[in-house]
Amino acid sequence: MSAVEAGELACHRPAATETEASGEAPAAGAVDGDGSPVIAVVGRPNVGKSTFFARASGRYAEVANVPGTTVSIARRHVRLGGRAAVLIDLPGAFTLTDRSDGLPAFWQLLLAARPDAIVVVVDAGDLRRHLPLALACRDLGVPIVVAANLADEAGARGIEVDLGRLSQLLAAPVHRTIGRQGVGVLAAVGDAIRLAGVRSSGDRAAVRRALPVPPYPADVVRRVSALAGRLAGGDVPTDHVPPELLSAVAAGRLSPVGAATIVAAEDLEPERWAVAERWAAQVERRHAVRPPLADRLARHVTAPWPGLPLFALVTLASLGATMALGTFLSNVLGSAWSAAVSPVLTAVVTALVPIPALAAATLWALDSGLLAMVSVGIPFVLSFYLLLAVLEDSGYLAGAAVLADRIFNALGLPGRAAIPLLAATGCNVPAIYGTRVLDSRRERLLASFLITLTPCSARSAVVIAALAPFAGPLAAFAAFGVVGLIALSAGLAANALVPGHQSPLVLELPPLRRPIARQVGAKAWFRFSSFVTTATPVMLAGSFVLGGLYETGAIGPIGDAIAPLVRGLLGLPPVAGIALALAFLRKELALQLLLVLAVAEYGAGASSLAAFMTSGQLFVYAVVTAVSVPCVATLATLAGEFGWRSALTVSGATLGVALAAGGIVARLVGIA
Repeated sequence: MSAVEAGELACHRPAATETEASGEAPAAGAVDGDGSPVIAVVGRPNVGKSTFFARASGRYAEVANVPGTTVSIARRHVRLGGRAAVLIDLPGAFTLTDRSDGLPAFWQLLLAARPDAIVVVVDAGDLRRHLPLALACRDLGVPIVVAANLADEAGARGIEVDLGRLSQLLAAPVHRTIGRQGVGVLAAVGDAIRLAGVRSSGDRAAVRRALPVPPYPADVVRRVSALAGRLAGGDVPTDHVPPELLSAVAAGRLSPVGAATIVAAEDLEPERWAVAERWAAQVERRHAVRPPLADRLARHVTAPWPGLPLFALVTLASLGATMALGTFLSNVLGSAWSAAVSPVLTAVVTALVPIPALAAATLWALDSGLLAMVSVGIPFVLSFYLLLAVLEDSGYLAGAAVLADRIFNALGLPGRAAIPLLAATGCNVPAIYGTRVLDSRRERLLASFLITLTPCSARSAVVIAALAPFAGPLAAFAAFGVVGLIALSAGLAANALVPGHQSPLVLELPPLRRPIARQVGAKAWFRFSSFVTTATPVMLAGSFVLGGLYETGAIGPIGDAIAPLVRGLLGLPPVAGIALALAFLRKELALQLLLVLAVAEYGAGASSLAAFMTSGQLFVYAVVTAVSVPCVATLATLAGEFGWRSALTVSGATLGVALAAGGIVARLVGIA
């Protein structure tokens, strides 16, 4: 039986003689409020850690086959084999001392989680680069379980791992896992829960028996031990040791030895890499195989030729598919609603609400508002989420980041900034969080500004739904091209105005993978259901308020007040300005509220927008919507990341860019 086959039958645990060690173990981590032990899941970027976490918890977690997409901490309560635990998914890290601008070092995030055990997810096909992090976690004195993930991809590349020998070397359980399929995931987490139970039981003798012998040279071990002694006695200058580390030692959350390994990380890291190199050579068995198709395709994707034409083709195909599928679903669902639901709602509301104006406003919300949601939100947003999930799960977006490096250098950003910007096509909020993978506040601020100018799925749906049915698909493509030029010009200007320079691109490219239908569906549904639950109440309330304004005649003065700006500068009807203003709550409302007005004024028809706006006006409206002030959720995220002053500055800049660009486009198309 091969080592890989043996790994499928059971995990490998070290013999007791392999785990004898000296030194004190740190006190048990803080259990959750219900007494459950805490299990931290850590790993390098793009090792499948969040997919592993989602499989282990049985609940979807936001993931993408793109490095650096986990930038926040997720918690899940799990129960395996009758044992309860709390799983914590930490951001991807290369070392314990990794930090991004404005964020704590990774060891601080790990200590804040107070884990009783750690699951270290490593790439089974690249142990040399992944074992140093496992060694660093082991050096803390916290029990670890190693998940040799992506084992199927390693096998396809002719790499087998002797899990038994690796377990002996690490003095820790090692499991063969395939996170995307759930293979070995529960067994690895179950082992971690078992070890956490030993640690949190207070049995100090059992904990000491589980501590491994350091695999480093004797002089290195002596230096770390001496430093640990000084830390235990408080005989270390505070300017050499972070106060959070001293507090953790004083509180018993970390042993002096574990703290010493963090302080001496710069000296220990080369030793860890040397150990990882030796151990990987011992446990890996490599066979000559033909490179997988995914690897051969990846070389073409990241090369200028044919990478750039392919990128353009993928972009156009994605937009075209969204237009085609969205338009089809919009026609079907809109017609069904108008035929089956609208007459019933009208009869019921008219019978139950005796006040005509109130009844009409209610119908604006329940009939016209929900019709707009059904005919725009469901078809176009869901279609876009599905296609975006396919691109993310395939790993293609990371390859696009490499192609974009030179372009982003001109904007003062590394090519790595393409990752949050591409994620922004789904939603700006997580994309802004994703800028944490950048190195400086300047880069994060510039990237966030560009993110707010990047059409999210909601704004893309507005552009497509407003133009494709009435002005044709070419007009929609042209609108996206104009938006791209606007964002590029604004980015160049921002780079010139904000002093500083960009860091070089250092990106760990993931392999191309066949998207898994279940994962794609779960990701699209997670995002879409979040959109529906948050947008529907806003849509109902906004439609009701707009209906009240319309039915009482109050909308007239408001339209007159904004007419000089909206009609004079942008060449749009005043009511379009009202819809744009209310769209600050949710960008989908920019078109849906226009549809509500059209339905109320002209009846529910496929050409309702064209009844009161020309193709040129729809084009301008789509462009302004795509680049104007971000929605309230994005503004709040900007404020949380950079402060209100920077958030308002970015929002004001996008408003100015939108009005200026809208005015220019309006004159080019001849409506102003």
